[in-house]
Amino acid sequence: MQIPWQSFWWLIYFVVVIALFLGSFSWRLRRRRTKHPLGEDIRLRRQPGEHLRLKMEGSFEGFAWRLAVMTMVPLAVFVLSVKLTNSIIPKGSVWWLVWAVVPMLLSLGLALRWMYKFMDGIINHRLGWFGERAVADQLECLKQKGYEVFHDVPCIGGGGPFNLDHVVVGNGVVVVVETKTHRKPKDTKDGHKVTYNGEMLCWPRRTSTRELEQAERTAEWLRKDLKKHLNVDTKVHPALTFPGWFVTGGPPKAPVLVESYTRLAGFITQRFPRQMTEAETDAVMRHLRKQCSDLDYAALG
Repeated sequence: MQIPWQSFWWLIYFVVVIALFLGSFSWRLRRRRTKHPLGEDIRLRRQPGEHLRLKMEGSFEGFAWRLAVMTMVPLAVFVLSVKLTNSIIPKGSVWWLVWAVVPMLLSLGLALRWMYKFMDGIINHRLGWFGERAVADQLECLKQKGYEVFHDVPCIGGGGPFNLDHVVVGNGVVVVVETKTHRKPKDTKDGHKVTYNGEMLCWPRRTSTRELEQAERTAEWLRKDLKKHLNVDTKVHPALTFPGWFVTGGPPKAPVLVESYTRLAGFITQRFPRQMTEAETDAVMRHLRKQCSDLDYAALG
């Protein structure tokens, strides 16, 4: 049985027009007839949640393509199933309707699921980005007390590239702050509270150690990195915060500082004693400034 592909000319036309439009739009965004006034070697400091912002931008650029695919694939499946059904089952019967419509509905359901998953990723990236911005605002006060705060520090480990959400350096102290912006349950008593007992986190419906382990791993990675590049052997303190949650922190000697994002800055200045000389502190600051200043014009979109 041969399929009359010439009957699909209108679908092919639709696909070509959409592809040309999206392709030309994307090309136009990247093509400039003028030259930007700053030099090509200018690099800017990373802002809070920079890697999440870049992921969101990449997702938004791919949204139009996904929407086009979501629209065209079920339509193409429907047209193909109608053509095949017409050659097998007489029109007007119930089976004709089933074989013509069911494949289209199945493909539409899969396309919707695919799009929902994609949209969930964008929403989660935006939530995480906003949480890191909120924590960064609270850490700003540390600059008046001799500290410098670095955000979204890019790193490369054994598992590939990753980022340190915030690094606080000053007064002989280095602290890595991991930000976790979790949603709260709606129908649970004390659904806004999380407790740290020095060993694990106690949530309204569960307990976990994953966030604590990540905070300790990132702090240890930075300690080794400073030793490798600067020959500065100092303890890097891990800290963990959950924007929007009521946090009950652990004991003073707990391995990880877990605190509310609004109180975190105060605990950083009070809990950790000086462990580096002024020269070592300045060296760490210079190293992190260089590491965080990697955004060029193209990366900013």
